[in-house]
Amino acid sequence: MFACGNYPCFPSFLHSIETEAILNVRRLRHHPSVVIFAGNNEDYQVAESAGLTYNYDDKNPDNWLKTDFPARFIYEFLLPGIIHRECNLPDSSRTEGSGIRYHPGSPWGGGKKTSDPTVGDLHQWNVWHGTQEKYQIFDSLGGRFNSEFGMEAFPHLETIKSFVEDEKDLYPQSQVMDFHNKADGHERRIATYLVENVRTAVELEAYIHLTQLVQADALTYGYRGWRKQWGEGRKCGGALVWQLNDCWPTISWSICDYYLRRKPACYAMARCLAPIAVGVRREHYDWSVTHARRPEFLKWEVWGVSSRLESVTVDVEVRFWGVESGEEIKDRIVKRGVKLKANGTTEIATGMIDNVNEVPHVLAARMWTEGVIVARDMDWPQPLKYLPFPKRNVKVEVRGGEIHVSAERPVKCVVFEEREGCPLSDSALDLAPGDEQIVHVRGLQEGDTPLRWLYLGAGEQ
Repeated sequence: MFACGNYPCFPSFLHSIETEAILNVRRLRHHPSVVIFAGNNEDYQVAESAGLTYNYDDKNPDNWLKTDFPARFIYEFLLPGIIHRECNLPDSSRTEGSGIRYHPGSPWGGGKKTSDPTVGDLHQWNVWHGTQEKYQIFDSLGGRFNSEFGMEAFPHLETIKSFVEDEKDLYPQSQVMDFHNKADGHERRIATYLVENVRTAVELEAYIHLTQLVQADALTYGYRGWRKQWGEGRKCGGALVWQLNDCWPTISWSICDYYLRRKPACYAMARCLAPIAVGVRREHYDWSVTHARRPEFLKWEVWGVSSRLESVTVDVEVRFWGVESGEEIKDRIVKRGVKLKANGTTEIATGMIDNVNEVPHVLAARMWTEGVIVARDMDWPQPLKYLPFPKRNVKVEVRGGEIHVSAERPVKCVVFEEREGCPLSDSALDLAPGDEQIVHVRGLQEGDTPLRWLYLGAGEQ
């Protein structure tokens, strides 16, 4: 009901708000998926940016109505009263007394600045918006609960063709494309993240893939790092991506488009948030401020996370593959019988990358339990635009309802066509040499045209 503004509080308007809020709370309160009601979206941020009066220590609602931020009365008096009355009823479908929690706004930190990372929730938009930080440091920008963050990506080609009527407009910067992107300054923001990270392209399908790769990587850096922090003293309690889907065919931050075609980020997030997951990453350095110079050494780490309520025993392997050659540049590391902490994070291995004496290489981590691979992760030298990708020799073979995918050299972000009626179990795959991955697909009949697929560097083959 309230977002990104400062609302008046004259009596007739308050009466209208109360009536509407009561009706909607009664309509929604029985849904098990509703865990919290929030009073507004970013209105406290508006108050901060506009310098409106807000004295948290003043607890007299009548005084709030006399300030230039009267909407506080709505968020901290009117709405919480309604939630308390309507969601704590003995005859409600909720357990008596349990109710639904109320949060005055999002973000909100109990009277502290809305950007305070130590309390409440925050919206982290200094990736994409704001200062446009590198997405590789997403996890260092978070707080106790990251209730908004995201990165834009184009939808799949089929979705774009649904709203582009004239073929001459099927290019990334056409007027029709720009009309279907409602983000302020989207041109320079998309361009920034593409130019910083990948070799840009002008052909539409390749351009789509690059934006989707950047989105998938950005959300991976966020979710993977913040989930790790849950097991590090509960530094981060969770994250909600902006956004799930679209209300019209558009170019946006969504991970599923208007037709519910999943973007690669959807699969990347699922891997990060699986019940058991492995993470691997090297220390970040900012290549822009160092004039593209590589540091001599970089630390790396491998960890496991589990949301199970009991410990799990796993085996973990880390291998080091040269990006260009596909050769193993040093001995693998194997850790057997590692006990993952229940509902937590377990450090598994650390090491050092020698950028002087070692060629650019990926760190490929795999995790097994009871002899079955349950998780993979791969860390790449950054930025990807500096890496050559010749002779990947990617092999894709359909066997009934399975797609078998392999490569002779490391491959980044193999994305399959999202065909209606043919849902996939996985996509946006990073491939290590000799590690065949299997994607399950339903609805693909014998004789059907094979699904299209693309990966980073496909144009170099």
